[in-house]
Amino acid sequence: MKSTRGNGGSATILMTLIAAVIVTVGLGFNWLVREHIQASEGLKNKAEAILKARSAFDTVIYLLLNGQISWKEVILVGGTDITELKTLPLDGQKVSFSEDLSVQIQESNGMLSLSSLNVVALERLIRKVTGLDNVSGPINSLLDWIDVDNLSRINGAEEFYYKGQGLPYVPRNYALQYKEEVGFIKGFENGLYGKLQPYLTMLPSSGFNPNTASDAVLLAYLDINEESLKTLKEFMSKKAIASDIELFALTGRWLGGEDNFYPSTFMEVTVRAGAPKSIYSIRAGLRVTQNIYSPYSVIYWSEE
Repeated sequence: MKSTRGNGGSATILMTLIAAVIVTVGLGFNWLVREHIQASEGLKNKAEAILKARSAFDTVIYLLLNGQISWKEVILVGGTDITELKTLPLDGQKVSFSEDLSVQIQESNGMLSLSSLNVVALERLIRKVTGLDNVSGPINSLLDWIDVDNLSRINGAEEFYYKGQGLPYVPRNYALQYKEEVGFIKGFENGLYGKLQPYLTMLPSSGFNPNTASDAVLLAYLDINEESLKTLKEFMSKKAIASDIELFALTGRWLGGEDNFYPSTFMEVTVRAGAPKSIYSIRAGLRVTQNIYSPYSVIYWSEE
């Protein structure tokens, strides 16, 4: 009589292998399903964030066009069921529209404009963030980047320098086209641009508005010390500065001109959707004119 022990052992091994394959396939399928569910959830959250951000951006446009613009904020006149807010600050302060939706508006007269360049104020700002006394290098390189010739200033940089470094670009020899371009310029590329970025704008400025400027910009533009800055901030916490007479009494500085102390018509609007981490954001440069024929225009637009 033939023995069946060998056949039984082989069948057991085969069944074990089949079971292992089934389990492995099952686990793999389960992982794949979970990944698809996660991806679907991520797409759903992104879609919801896009809708919320776009809706909030449209709301901001409506409020800007229907509000009353004052020295440092937009006063939301009249009753509205859109928001419970009474004002919209124009100094870049974050405002919550909801738990996972925030808006920031910064008007350009409270920043240093790269399209209407104030070289002296920018030089002071670089000194402030770097702690260096001699900052002629970055400044002259910036001027070399935007002028029309190929003659390098002292410590500056023209085409010869960038080609010598093996870089895939040379100076534009024309006005800057976007803010991040500054990061390519000699002297700004090693982290300096990142430190300056919050205080710079590509939007034009019509003057200087201390009511919406950050501490660093106030120090740089007005050339004041920390003690004068403290005095200035204490005053502005109670009342907006509306004239050179008030500014001179507080700091000993005089701006002159009719377009100071008031917001420009150019504003940068940033909308972020998602909490605690932003899922989708819009950053747009606007010109708000509040007239019937052309109430506003979009200068630039970026999404992340």
